[in-house]
Order: sequence, then C-alpha cells, then structure tokens
Amino acid sequence: EAGEAGAAAGDKSKKKKKVGAEEGGDSSGDDDAAQDLAYYEILEVDREAEAAEIKRSYLRLARRMHPDKNPDDPEAQQKFQKLGEAYQVLSNEETRARYDEGGKEGLDGAQQGMMDPSMFYSIIFGSEGFEAFVGELQIAALLGGGAEEDEMSLRLVNHKQRLREASCAKELAALLAPFVDGDAAERAAFVERCREKAAEMATTPFGELLTHVCGRMYCSRAKLHLQKADYKKLGGAGEAMRARGHAVKTNTQAAASLVSMYRAGRKMQGLGEGEEAEEAIKAQLNPKVMATMLEGAWHLAVVDVEGTLRKVCKKVLSDTSMSADARFQRALALKALGETFLAAVSPENAADGPKKTFRQQLEAFASTMMPPSESAAAAAEKADSGGYVGLRVEIHGLVSKPELNGSFGVACGWDPEASRYQVLLLDGLEATPGGSYVALKPANLRLHSLPGGEVEEEASEP
Repeated sequence: EAGEAGAAAGDKSKKKKKVGAEEGGDSSGDDDAAQDLAYYEILEVDREAEAAEIKRSYLRLARRMHPDKNPDDPEAQQKFQKLGEAYQVLSNEETRARYDEGGKEGLDGAQQGMMDPSMFYSIIFGSEGFEAFVGELQIAALLGGGAEEDEMSLRLVNHKQRLREASCAKELAALLAPFVDGDAAERAAFVERCREKAAEMATTPFGELLTHVCGRMYCSRAKLHLQKADYKKLGGAGEAMRARGHAVKTNTQAAASLVSMYRAGRKMQGLGEGEEAEEAIKAQLNPKVMATMLEGAWHLAVVDVEGTLRKVCKKVLSDTSMSADARFQRALALKALGETFLAAVSPENAADGPKKTFRQQLEAFASTMMPPSESAAAAAEKADSGGYVGLRVEIHGLVSKPELNGSFGVACGWDPEASRYQVLLLDGLEATPGGSYVALKPANLRLHSLPGGEVEEEASEP
C-alpha cells in the first residue's frame, strides 16, 4: 500500500486511488502478488471501494452481462462466471483480505460456496424493467441491506414496505393515465407501448415468468373492481374465488419449496467443518442443488410480489380523488396492461421446439452463477478436440436455428479443419430412421446428463 497515503488517513477529503494507478512509497519486494487487481478490474471498481460500491457495480454488470441478454456472444457465460467469481471473493472480507495480500495465489483455494442470496433477488427482480412495477423486495433488502440495517426494526420494515407500495402505485397510475384520459387512438397506442414493454421485460432472466406474475395480478384485481361495479360481462364474475384459490396455491408452492431448500441446507451442514468438509460441500454444490435453493427463493419472492401488487392495485383503483367512472376506466386500463403482460414470451420460448421447464431454467441459471470447475474445464477441452464423438449431446445456444436448442443428438463425427461436429438429431432420446445431420460448434453442445446427474459416457448406436 502507498506509504505516503497512510499519512493522510485522517483526512476525509482524500481522493480514492484508481485501479492500476496505485503509487507510493514503501513497497516491499513481494508486493507483485498484492498488486493483482484483476478482480477489481472485472468489477470496474477501485481497490479501496467499499462493500456497498462493489455490490452496486456487480448488480449493474450482472444485469448487462447475463448470457440471456447476450445470446450472440459465445463467451457470455464464461464472462458472467468470471464476474460472479470476482464478486464472491471481493464481497467477503476474509477472502478479499487474502486476495489483496497475495492475489489469486493468496486465496489458497478459498472459495465462497454460494452466491449472496440477495444477489439472486436483485438480478431477477431488480432489473430496470421491473423496478417500477414491483420495487425492492423485502427479503432482498433484509438479506443485502448491509450493517446499517442489521438492527432494522419491524416498524421500519413495515414503513419501507408502505413507501414501496406508494411508489409503485404512483408509477402505475401514471402509466395508466393515457388510457384513462385518451381517445380510441391514444388507447391503442397505450396497448402497443405496454406490449413493447412486456416484450422487453421478458428478455431478462426469468423475465417471462415474472411478467406473467405481474400480469396475472393486474388482470385479477381489475376484474374484481369491474365485478363490484356490476360489469360482470367484462369478466369479473367468480374472480374473487379464483383469486383466493390462486393465493392458496402460491403459498403452498412456496412452503413446499422452502422445505426442500431447508433439507438441502441441513444436508450441507451435516458435512461438518474444516478443509475436508469444505471440499465435500464444493463437490455437493452442483447446479441441481443450487436450483433447489433458488426454487425456494423464487416462490418466496413471488409471494412478496403478489402481496405487494394487491396493495398497489387497491390504491390505484380506490383513489377517491377520481370519479367512479374514472376509476372504472383505470380498471379497464389495468386489465389491458395485465393481458399484454400475460401474452409476453421470452426469445427462447418464442422459437419452435421443446420449451424448458421451470426446473430446467433454474438449473441453467444456477450453472451461470457458479465458477467453472476443473471437471467443466476438462469437459470443454474434450469438446474442443473432438472428444464428444460417439456420445449423446444436448444442443444449446444456437442463434441461427434456435428451434434446435434443447434437443438431443449423437456426435457421429468431427471435422478438425472446420472445428465442427456432425450431429445426428434424435427424436427425444431415440434415433429416428433417416434422421437428419447438422454441423455444430463445440460451444453449442454439452454432454447429456442422465436423471441422476451422471453424464452419458457412451451413446447407443444410432
């Protein structure tokens, strides 16, 4: 560290040193390792950045660099994993101190087991597109609020939630205003803007699912208001019963997922402590286990979002500063907004072909959040050298033929000059007579995992 800068430690107005521009005085001969700034550069922060600044920068970059937002970049997943690796080290005081002292070598294998739980919520629900609609989730604020919120009282939590609801209600009322006050042309333009907004939101990780959560709640609350106004012909009849049934289902799903998440956590705790236990935990933390943890987090967040939107819609539809007819027009606008949100489709699901289940999406997301393991690196090297020949593979990440993503095949040959596999497409997991072949890059193939998690090592003859 700069010796001369230490003399100004008491001066609160001193400027921060920029990454890669540290200078000064009393450096020892083995400071080279300590000047490893790669993780700081990846996160685009100074070496002296505070924890809150590191977190903000990570969230900003994670939303921008997520593989789902960069389908044309074959290195998107690797970049995203590097970003997560840098954050895992620098967000922990102990590993950051080791890194500052000895660089990557100084970590001595130290690795954070899982991502900060608040990061999952913030990446999914905190993107710019959803922020105006759902605000900041309560659990994300509690998990990631920092030391200043460690002693947050229940009264303060409730106060922040009320502010969140008021802010979202204000944004929603402003969004609906052109429909309420406009003519037929302005209402048509409103619906088109909502459709464009929904399409944009659906491109984020889990964006389609979350857009549908919002849309379902908007439609439900609008229909309830219309029913009370005795406009049953507009779809309000029976909505109260459907809304109660949906709330019970959502809470039941959340409870079941949390039980699974609790069991997975207890299993990790049962591995004990110490270096051997750390290795065992690392071995256990595969995308399937991470997906179990994230599934509980997702359902818990959905309960929060739906509860908040109920209050937001109530504020918007019970505004006494407006006439009853104006509130009725707001309900119509809210219903139109909800219907466009329910119709939103992610680019991945817009293509023909098999659609990923929610569990498969979770596992894919979990794999992007985990730094590549040695086995993953070995698999990549194997793929790039034609080592997949004769093995069953899954196709992913195709831009030119997205309809093939998620389908299976057998790598029947390898062209070293073109660096392409000749892949026989399968119908499900079975070969079809006269099946078609496609030439694919190694980056668009991965070994097919069996239900138990093992990788298929030998494919049957096609």
